[in-house]
Order: sequence, then C-alpha cells, then structure tokens
Amino acid sequence: MINQIRADFYRQRRSIGMLILLIATMALGIVTTWRKTPMGPTIGGEELLAIGRPGWTVRTGLQSGVASASSLMYFYIAVFVIVIGAEYSQHTLKNTLTSGISRIQFILGKYVTILTDIILLTLCYFITILITGLALGRKPGVGWGILCKDVAVMTLSVSFCISVIISLGIILLILTKSLVIPAVVIVIWPMLISLVEYAFKLNWLKYFDFDGFGEQIALNTLKADQAWIYAGVSAGVVLVAIFGSALIISKQEI
Repeated sequence: MINQIRADFYRQRRSIGMLILLIATMALGIVTTWRKTPMGPTIGGEELLAIGRPGWTVRTGLQSGVASASSLMYFYIAVFVIVIGAEYSQHTLKNTLTSGISRIQFILGKYVTILTDIILLTLCYFITILITGLALGRKPGVGWGILCKDVAVMTLSVSFCISVIISLGIILLILTKSLVIPAVVIVIWPMLISLVEYAFKLNWLKYFDFDGFGEQIALNTLKADQAWIYAGVSAGVVLVAIFGSALIISKQEI
C-alpha cells in the first residue's frame, strides 16, 4: 500500500493538472479575501452571522474562507479524477491489483492519498487567505497563536468533510464503472442534501450534510450534542465506502 501511495504522489508531481488545481485553489482564497464576501452555493445565514462582525480582520477573512469552502468541491473533483478516476476508467487498475496488493489496501491507499492531497491544498488555501489579508493591511484580529490554531482546525475539518463526500464517489465509481456519475454526485451532494431536507422536512438528513458539518466545526457554530452524531455518521460513511468498495472489486472482473 505504501508503494502505491508513493507511486500516486510521484505521478501527481509530474502532473500539470495538480499545479493548475493548486493555482486555482489559491486564487479562490485571494478573491474571497479581496472581495470580503463568502463565495459558495451552500452559504447560509448561520455562516454569514458567524462572520458578520464590524471591521474586517485577517481572522474574519479566514472565517469567510470557511464559508466559501463549498466552492472547493468543484476544484477537488480533479483530485478524485487524477488519483483513482482515470486509472479505473482507463482499465489500468488490473496492473495495480495483480502486483500483490489487496483490495482493501488499494482502496484505503487511494483514500489516504486523496485525503492528504485535500489537506495540503486546503492548507495552501487558508495560508493564502492569511497572507492576502496581511498584504492588504488588515489587522490580525486575535493573537498569532489563535490564528495558527484557526488555520489548523479549519484545514482539518474542511478537508475531512470534503473527503467523506469523495469517498462516496469512490464506491459509486467502482459500482457503476462510470466516471461521470460519481463526479456529478460529488459536485451536487451538498446542494442535493439541502434541497431534499428542505422539500421533505427530513431533519435527520442534516447529518449527511458533510460540507456544512465542516463549516460548523471551523466557525464554532456546532452544538456539542450534535457533534458526535455528525462525526459518527461521517466516519461511518467513510468506513462503508472503503470496505464496500473493496468488497465490490473482489466480486468484479477487472
């Protein structure tokens, strides 16, 4: 599994697509900070209220970046395609699976690679927001220790929750053998959950709003009694996706 992860990172270092993705991610951070306006399809009143303080500081910019993090999903679909989508759709998967790696190691390795990519990209996103805010002459708003903690918490929470949605894409890719279906589901998932929850008054669906879960953690708007439910559902989805994908592959002819 370690060799597979190393091979994936080696291919990414030589991929122009990852460089373009990094530039696009940093550009989103710059634009969000410059405009002083959160950008994203799932921004709600709770997120706006959390950042709607008088004055605009570096910390306010970071919070605005969290509210804009739903837009990162449109960018990170490229990570899914580069790490596993292209390999599966081009039917080169057999070469990896016949090299001695187990099915579960293959899927787990891909998820770890994707999660690592997302963490690094998201870290660059928030660091870009921080540097841009300072370059524009804005005050930190809080001490540097708190700012560094904010960047760490925001990066990890947003990254993990996005990776949960992408894990659904992995199992859909293996189940349908189509790159289009999981790509579409990954992109529309946050909006789909919000629309279905609102239309059918299914309050329990909010626990599958993984994008919103990450935003609530980072903005400190998540109630303590709901945090464990969100975390349990998120971890459960990842485990089901990993083990389910491995089981499906074992039953398929690669």
